[in-house]
Amino acid sequence: MKTKILPLLLSLLSVLLAACATPPPPEAPTTTVKLVTTVGGMDDLLIYHQTLRRLSQQELGRELQALNARQGGAMLAMQKAMVLGLTHDANDLARAQVQLGAVLNATDSDAVALKPLAQLLVSNYAEMRRLSDNAEKAGQQAKESQRRMDQLNEKLEALKNIERTLPGQPK
Repeated sequence: MKTKILPLLLSLLSVLLAACATPPPPEAPTTTVKLVTTVGGMDDLLIYHQTLRRLSQQELGRELQALNARQGGAMLAMQKAMVLGLTHDANDLARAQVQLGAVLNATDSDAVALKPLAQLLVSNYAEMRRLSDNAEKAGQQAKESQRRMDQLNEKLEALKNIERTLPGQPK
């Protein structure tokens, strides 16, 4: 009887031990990394902008003249806008926005690829114009305040002179 129970007991024990075994871990979820690629022209424009930032105002003027002499599409319009945007002149910022508007309204494949950068530059240039206008207004207000303060000081000095010349003042 022992011989009959022993195999049965061993098989029962192996079944129980197999039930206690931990299952293999599930496969780790694989994450896909989406690579962001930029259009070659976009990279070129970003490098061009970094180069422009190092130029003086005179060099920017010469660069703008060279760009104006060329014929081109969206890439040239973006380059002109970048040069105009770095002069920090309100009129040039407006001209830069016009150049960028042409890129935003264009439908060719080059312009479509550059639209995100053009939109970013349009918003940045609009903000620069707003800040420039605010700084100009603040400067005008400061000049006006200074002028009024000078007038009031002159009136105060005139009143002091009148007061000094009045007869009968105790000394």
